[in-house]
Amino acid sequence: MLYKDGYQITRHTCPRNCYDSCPLLAYTRNGRIEKLTGDASSNPHYAQLCAKGKQILDSVYHPQRLLFPLRQQGRGTGHWQRITWDTAIEIIARKMLALKERYHSTLPLCLNKYSGNFGLLHYACEGMFNSLGPTTQTTGTPCFSSGIDAQKLDFGGNITSDVQTLVHSQLIILWGVNPAWTSIHSMEAIYQAQAKGTKIVVIDPLYTETARKADYYIQIRPGSDAALVLLLLQKLAARGALHNDPQRIRGGDKLLADIQRLDQSQLEAVIDQPAEAIDTLIELIASQHPMHIWCGFGMQRHVHGGLTIRLIDALAMLTGNIGIPGGGVNFADREGVDFPYATKRERADTRYVNINQFSQTLRSLQDPPVRLLWIACRNLVSQDVGLRELQALWSELELVVVADKFLTKTAEMADIVLPVTTEFEDIDVYTGYFPRWLGINEAAIPPRGEAKSDLEIARLLTRRLNELAPGTSDFPAEQTDEEFLDAEFPPAVCRQLGINGWRQLREGAIKVRPSGIAWQDGKFATDDGKFHCCELPKQLDVLLPTEDYPFHFITPHAQQSINGQTYTRLAELPEYPVVYIHPDSAKKRRLTEGQHVILWNEYGSLTATIAYDDTLAADILMSYQGSSQQGNVNALNGGHPTDLGTLSTGAPGLALYDVFVNIRAK
Repeated sequence: MLYKDGYQITRHTCPRNCYDSCPLLAYTRNGRIEKLTGDASSNPHYAQLCAKGKQILDSVYHPQRLLFPLRQQGRGTGHWQRITWDTAIEIIARKMLALKERYHSTLPLCLNKYSGNFGLLHYACEGMFNSLGPTTQTTGTPCFSSGIDAQKLDFGGNITSDVQTLVHSQLIILWGVNPAWTSIHSMEAIYQAQAKGTKIVVIDPLYTETARKADYYIQIRPGSDAALVLLLLQKLAARGALHNDPQRIRGGDKLLADIQRLDQSQLEAVIDQPAEAIDTLIELIASQHPMHIWCGFGMQRHVHGGLTIRLIDALAMLTGNIGIPGGGVNFADREGVDFPYATKRERADTRYVNINQFSQTLRSLQDPPVRLLWIACRNLVSQDVGLRELQALWSELELVVVADKFLTKTAEMADIVLPVTTEFEDIDVYTGYFPRWLGINEAAIPPRGEAKSDLEIARLLTRRLNELAPGTSDFPAEQTDEEFLDAEFPPAVCRQLGINGWRQLREGAIKVRPSGIAWQDGKFATDDGKFHCCELPKQLDVLLPTEDYPFHFITPHAQQSINGQTYTRLAELPEYPVVYIHPDSAKKRRLTEGQHVILWNEYGSLTATIAYDDTLAADILMSYQGSSQQGNVNALNGGHPTDLGTLSTGAPGLALYDVFVNIRAK
């Protein structure tokens, strides 16, 4: 902890689950945090915060923030009563014990938790549930599991190159990623490379802010990415620009032979791009070396998302762009630190359900059924798919508990709401999945009101359960926060990181892997040490608009927020989601800008407001996630699974962007 100019300065790491995992500094005076800046001590580029930075601090003092436990008198009625923590814990503990006695099992207790905060101590939610016996919990991720599996199959692991190595690239392809909004600190390296003559190509269905800054932009059709890579491989092979080395590559000969047998005209029809655009891209890949490809999460949120990433990996490998400065395929880094996750206290007999098919799966469980649902670090009513099934499930639950900072759409449907601390009110350690910062979170201020951390909530519930029924929980409620962190940093982890313990992070965040270049030694983590090429499916089915649902509906991240984390500016948001449409497509349907419309498909309907965007393709509608006070874009999402994901996360990914709708005036 530092002191300067009358401020107490504390270190933090942004837990907002985005690429940069920014190290932060909070400036506190007279018990109030007055400002928040980036921590430039580790890297000067991090002095600047993104557009979400103000929201992070505003959430601490927001007038609608929850500061006391609440009980709803009649689920969904909005009749809230402030209660004490003792009362809240008593209700929850007695219901848990009653369900355990009734069903002779702890499986009726369900935890649904995901990415609101990935700090190490927030795994106390899982730890507390796992201390009770076998419970029901979620597995999988809606985010990036297809790509994670893909690179694990290809390379044997998930490692990214340091973004700063992009300055050595001659060609940078930003494929389905918008770092100008989602990873602003990575843009500095891209700008430096561009100033040196590096060519920047953006491939994206949307003309993003990053596309505006690129040298070349290809407006790909949603979901046609795999077909584009196949066409690139086919054309590059024809001009002798691919090099298969059987000593380092397994399955290369078969992949190349299978690609040559594909009908080129069919691939061209799927991608629907001008021939000159493809020829330009081919020339760039063949002549500009090294090449770096950054694959965004959006481009693998299609039914063939995993295959797409695997084909891109093969493209980079066969053109000699893996393991060299300026080369590589960056997606997500999952191989950084071998934390024991002692706080989580995993057990083998947990009953897992697919987080992407949560409500559908949960309703089918009858041996025994789920009757208590605890939700943490999530807003599933606003973020899940299959909302009709979710609504049907709700009535079957006897107790719903939500731990959150705000009265979210999910919290509004809870019986008990528990107020939790922000990242400025407790201690924790965070790491990311791209630049791999590892940083501390210090307590800048005491918890506001009666807010408590997930770890403290786990302690309170454990103690009361054991008072009512000794031996119910073996969660180590007597341990301090510091002792929990000590358990996450055993000697092996400290040696791996080159530190003497987590307390050293008080001096500043560190890079988990400072070497910077993925697979630089030429050895892969596969069983034989080789790069593994994928096998092509017998048929590449690309989902396309139909006569009934003629529009592809895309829902990317907004600049100002991540998913639904918009509470600090909720009053500024429009009542209904803004849906962008090409003016010509709107006029054909006699829709005018600012008009209220209905979007619908077989899964549901959505009221929205029309806005024109002449950069969109004629058959695409677009709306940003978390962009309105009412309405949920996922009401139209049926939850199609992707082709991969189970290997790494226990469930297939979610094809969030394979959604087709129709539109009419309201």
